[in-house]
Amino acid sequence: MAIELQQVKAIEDWQAYHAIRRHVLWELRGLDGYDDRHADEHKPAHIPLLLRKDGLAVGTVRLDLSNDRTGVVRLVAIRRDYQRQGLGRILMCEVEKLSAKHGLCRLELHAAPDAVPFYEKLGWAVIDADRSDPLMAKEIQSPAHDAGSGDGWRSPL
Repeated sequence: MAIELQQVKAIEDWQAYHAIRRHVLWELRGLDGYDDRHADEHKPAHIPLLLRKDGLAVGTVRLDLSNDRTGVVRLVAIRRDYQRQGLGRILMCEVEKLSAKHGLCRLELHAAPDAVPFYEKLGWAVIDADRSDPLMAKEIQSPAHDAGSGDGWRSPL
């Protein structure tokens, strides 16, 4: 099993990225109005990422960098037929590694209420629960080295 997190660049990757997000985060939640042409996707400090398993696009996330060493994790989505297989955990671990490489010390995200327990298991803490999408944060550390975990997945970022 090969799992890879890659920055979205090619047209086909953008199509897969938006299809996963639109379906998982909008359609399955009964929402509409997804905008695959939103300007935020292409800001220089925003890094759209696609998770692939054996070459198939299965998940997405966007990491927004800032100048204050805090990054924002946005729009985490794993295809429904690939959920509960540890891919969300791998995705978030890779985002943390990428964040550390960019000099970030802290990550924040606005979680869907039903996703809060998932993030708490990964060491995230709720810092503002008085919202429809609770604000969560996690302190991160620079990795001692960039070695792979040996379990068949890698990040080219």
